[in-house]
Amino acid sequence: MNKQSFVRSAEFQLRDDGRTLEGCIVPYGEVVDVAELNESGDVIRYREQFLTHSLANMAQGFKARSGKGMNVPLLIDHNDSFERLVGFATMIESREDGAYATFRLYDGDNITKVRSILSESHTGLSVAFRDIREPKLIDDVVSRVQVYVGHVAATPAPAYAGAGITSVRNSDEPVISETPALNDVRQWLANMRQEINA
Repeated sequence: MNKQSFVRSAEFQLRDDGRTLEGCIVPYGEVVDVAELNESGDVIRYREQFLTHSLANMAQGFKARSGKGMNVPLLIDHNDSFERLVGFATMIESREDGAYATFRLYDGDNITKVRSILSESHTGLSVAFRDIREPKLIDDVVSRVQVYVGHVAATPAPAYAGAGITSVRNSDEPVISETPALNDVRQWLANMRQEINA
């Protein structure tokens, strides 16, 4: 088992002002360019994808335990300080196009600020994960076979465009509101990828 942890991101839409947050945390089959530091501190570059159902085993375990005993925190910016811990996963599901999760935001004095962060600046989801099975190299793409997600974070710089929060709700009638910064984040990400590949 590979114990090295990785972090990947995905965009999302925030839909209403409740405490239940839903979205795709890992899109399957989407190839992206990755640049990260290895254990020696050197920058390595490669292409990566998550194979279909690479989170299926984790989703099965989550379903079998009804979420109990499988702590998947929701953070702001991969910062695990108490103030940045804003929720937890209540469900993970593997579908044909990706792995989806439902989170419950913690109630508190800062819930309005957390909702504002999720809709205005941190319009992406990022997973910290480790490989459970060794990845395959398919057409020069590192293809994740089976992974375990340690936490999910809201971030302003997503890597995967095919996934993200689809709603935050607390009622039966979702109210749709677009994320105003989403196009800016997409443009910033495209610029960053060009700089990395240059």
